[in-house]
Amino acid sequence: MMEIVGIATIILAAYLGVLSRQFFVQFLMFGYAFATVISIGSVLLEEITYKRYNDWKDVVRLVSYCFLEHFPYRQLHMIWRLQGLWQYLRGDHVWKPLKRKGLASAGWQ
Repeated sequence: MMEIVGIATIILAAYLGVLSRQFFVQFLMFGYAFATVISIGSVLLEEITYKRYNDWKDVVRLVSYCFLEHFPYRQLHMIWRLQGLWQYLRGDHVWKPLKRKGLASAGWQ
């Protein structure tokens, strides 16, 4: 919820001219770069520590996903959380059954 308030505040400040556009762009770039470096460091530290992947291509794939983690996945995740919160506040307190999709349904044997 705080993330939405923060995003709305930044957008409102930019719209009203209170926030410098140059500062806004620099802030977004720094935030994205910092979060991406933290994610890449986490992936590499996990690989150095536990060596779970036999092929270096798997590690490269994980590192490449670090660039997509903060945009658009984070925003999608925020939308899903808000949908769940809205359903809960409306009184929907039960888990709905999910149709499972596994490797067998994708044609893998």
